[in-house]
Amino acid sequence: MITLHRLNGQIVAINPDLITWIDVTPDTTVCLIGSERIMVRESLEDVIDSIVAYRASIRALARSVDADPPTESVADQARALRHSYMGSRSNSRNPERVHVTPSYPPNDRRSSLPPDSTSRTR
Repeated sequence: MITLHRLNGQIVAINPDLITWIDVTPDTTVCLIGSERIMVRESLEDVIDSIVAYRASIRALARSVDADPPTESVADQARALRHSYMGSRSNSRNPERVHVTPSYPPNDRRSSLPPDSTSRTR
């Protein structure tokens, strides 16, 4: 999840996989699947940077998982990786950010595929 600020200052966490498009007219509007629209204070570049950092931290965490049990929780590892990708910028904006493990909606197509068919190209 990425955290953004509504125009009234309220913090909102958004699953970037549900974003269909982002418009700037002049306020930044994030449109989600299901036609829900959220107007946020961040610029288009800031929203894109947050999405890129989120996805990079997920990939880095996936690469770092090995057969040995981790010494810290997966949530702590993800938080540390996200902060390393975001740098000091994430702490200067809002030190009370909440980091949530991403999940897919129950009607996600991947959950209905048999285990051996996930590697096939469609």
